[in-house]
Amino acid sequence: MTRACCVLTLILTLGLAAPENVLAQEDAPSGYQAPDTEFQWVTSGSSITQIVTGLRYTHHHWYGEASIGGFSAFDNRENAFFLGLNLGRRFQLIPRLYLGADVGYRHVIPDGSDNPAIDTGKYFTLEGRLKLEVVLGRHMSVFVGGAATSIYQGYSLGSDTVDKGSVFFGVGLL
Repeated sequence: MTRACCVLTLILTLGLAAPENVLAQEDAPSGYQAPDTEFQWVTSGSSITQIVTGLRYTHHHWYGEASIGGFSAFDNRENAFFLGLNLGRRFQLIPRLYLGADVGYRHVIPDGSDNPAIDTGKYFTLEGRLKLEVVLGRHMSVFVGGAATSIYQGYSLGSDTVDKGSVFFGVGLL
């Protein structure tokens, strides 16, 4: 997980220094130009957090995503609640195709269990994500990607940790 976070931090840092048109021309021949600022409702599913939905704010290729979700695939809880925040950068590869890199935090609140072997305490995750996003139209996009996730089962970075990879996919609507 540390290596994945270092790579994502490097990508995001290079994004600060790179001119806007390094990867693709903004005024490409297709006529499509991404708006400077946009809000999008995003919904996704992954192999750790089964369903997540929230709001993404994008400004000049930088974005923040605040989300809520439920159903923990990590420990097979049917009733779990997530609060999440991801911050990242979108790089335009060609018109309508973006590569996104972000880092995020999820606070997981599992439902109680009658089984004493299952820890019902709260835990959190730190993750780094890479995703490909295709803009289908002015009001819709779809994305798919992978994440490296560290799951902390206590409230400190030194607590019991499980590192997992996950795949996620989703849709964004304006």
